[in-house]
Amino acid sequence: MPAMAGDDITVHVEWLARRLTQQQEDAAATEQHRIMVNTHRVSRVPGHVRIPNPDAYTPGLVAIGPLHAKDAERRLRPGNRLKMAYLHSLISRGHPDPARHLAVIQGYVRLVAAREREARAMYAAEDVDDVRAEDFIQMLVLDGCFILEHLVNVATGKEEQSLHATPFGPAQLSVDLVLAENQIPFFVLVDLISSTRLPEFDSTGYAPPVLLMKLVLYYLGGEKGRDMSEALPPADAVCHILHLLHAMVSAARTRWEPAPRIQDGATLEVMQEAARLLRRLPLLLLVPLLYPILPEERRWRASYGREDLPSASDLKRMWVWFKKARGGSSSKAPAGIASVLGPVPLAVKLAHEDRLRLPQLRIEFRTAPLLLNLMAFEQSAEQRAGAVSAYVWLMAKLVQSAEDAGVLVATEVVQSSATGSESKEDVARFFRQVGAASEAAGELEKSYLGETLQKLRERSQHPLFMMWADVQRNYFTVPWAVVAEFVTFITFISTILQTYGSFKH
Repeated sequence: MPAMAGDDITVHVEWLARRLTQQQEDAAATEQHRIMVNTHRVSRVPGHVRIPNPDAYTPGLVAIGPLHAKDAERRLRPGNRLKMAYLHSLISRGHPDPARHLAVIQGYVRLVAAREREARAMYAAEDVDDVRAEDFIQMLVLDGCFILEHLVNVATGKEEQSLHATPFGPAQLSVDLVLAENQIPFFVLVDLISSTRLPEFDSTGYAPPVLLMKLVLYYLGGEKGRDMSEALPPADAVCHILHLLHAMVSAARTRWEPAPRIQDGATLEVMQEAARLLRRLPLLLLVPLLYPILPEERRWRASYGREDLPSASDLKRMWVWFKKARGGSSSKAPAGIASVLGPVPLAVKLAHEDRLRLPQLRIEFRTAPLLLNLMAFEQSAEQRAGAVSAYVWLMAKLVQSAEDAGVLVATEVVQSSATGSESKEDVARFFRQVGAASEAAGELEKSYLGETLQKLRERSQHPLFMMWADVQRNYFTVPWAVVAEFVTFITFISTILQTYGSFKH
């Protein structure tokens, strides 16, 4: 019933009331969904985390989801054109007749529309409230089908000429699909693959959710992707692709243990350590003589506090040996983005008598974005002591100089695409870059590395190891210094003997 206002303005009370009622019910329902998925919501990386590495969180080829959708209209147009072509090729796999394509697309739209409110809840209100329902649904259909077609192409070995026509297209896409701000709900992908005919995988017998996870992990891990899919999580517990990658990386760490020492191998190692000790025996004898004359400002206590972690080169001076954690092997080099983390990601163990085993990390242009976005996911998910953040923090503390980088490169714990002396400085610069983001995690003592950090700090505070490291760091850094100190020492002893002889005479 219309009502009259003072200035003859007609107000349709019933219509307006119904509209407000519907809007508040929709808002309440959406907010309830947001509360349910708040832990793993797709949100923008905070400014204090983004500023040091702004490009690491921004897609370079394809925008997925609403957070960078406006970029797709301008900067990412080539990637946007790929989506339409991939939608056609995905449908054509099971429906060669173009007359069937309309019905398939209608089915996709119905599936996504039925869960639109749930999908919106995966994002912050300010990122999706202004997006019309039609645009939001179309975006999820296009992005989801694009991802599925690319995963299938990689798994079946189909050449993607349009993607390869773009400079660095495949490599850049592998980065874009794991960006924290470039995700769509995993259930959208599950629904889409469940209604898509993929004759290539009919013989596998996998249920659509399982097939999807295996395709994703094969793509992310390359040949090693097969190893990553040993224990798949429930598909309905996965929020998006980055969440699945994080879950599998964390699981790989927990399953790994150092190989037991073989008796013959243990005997050989004992003999090798005895030989090392004999070679260092002269230095041990010099410690009581050289350490007392070392200036106080150059001693260990002036460089490190009790809560600090020594660098790799200083830990090496304290008889901590670095070893590469060994996992499975493959005759073919892995190509997926997760392969830069090695076969046993995040696997850090201090075991077997002062041997610190670290996973191999391959540094290339994809490594920093992968680590930074995994850490951003941990921080957005309120995992204050996340495993990736703890690992990056440890590595950044170990590698603080080119000398430290050389220690880890020599043991193959770190691999760099660069060569020569500059590569060591590049490695040190890389860890300074990613290490700054790990500092925001906090509470690292409660992480899986807490016990290891405590043991390493205890060693760095042991008086014998402190003096040992001080003498090596200050007197025996380079050969000429060794010679100079040796001459000084001989001169010092000769002076004492001459003085003693004169006094006796």
